Amino acid sequence: MSTRRVVVAAVVMAAAAVLAGGVVASAFDWSASSAELEAALAKTPPTQVADIAAADGLPARGVFAQITPTGHFCLFDAPLDAPLMGGGGCNAADDPLGGSPVSASLAYDGGPAIESVRDARLIGLAAANVASARVLMSDGSSRVVKLKRSTVGEQLQVFGYRVRRSDLKKGIGPVAIVAHDANGVELGRQPTGIG
Repeated sequence: MSTRRVVVAAVVMAAAAVLAGGVVASAFDWSASSAELEAALAKTPPTQVADIAAADGLPARGVFAQITPTGHFCLFDAPLDAPLMGGGGCNAADDPLGGSPVSASLAYDGGPAIESVRDARLIGLAAANVASARVLMSDGSSRVVKLKRSTVGEQLQVFGYRVRRSDLKKGIGPVAIVAHDANGVELGRQPTGIG
């Protein structure tokens, strides 16, 4: 992780979401909190920039972004009707990717064994030159991640991905997000810390 990466505060209520599940790995720093950043996040409503589709009886969620007056770009996933009830992280707004082509966070409910995870979601950012992204799974297979141009932050793409319940039940978890250029050449990857 870049030393420029700062705080994760998401929102004051995000702690409840994190405690109910888990956050395994993140390119966004979840280790510290800042009262000033929390106040800035609570003051301005976030903008929905991507979707996490409903699947396997689980409701749709949104990927929300915010640029704060404290100089942070924040990204988190939350219920569509309660965007302040999500979990996520913040990096410096002038370099939200920390110099990498892709940055991702994994959150899950259940566990700790993959087979007992009820819901696992990946959210993140990709640089403008990333043509495609895939989730590398623990069995060696991969899943396509749909990239969408962000409406918050210039030259960024965003994504939200829900891991299939059928994969989780088989003990197959997401190992990394892999970014590729238009020729299929790997530009970089972000390990998830699970799988």
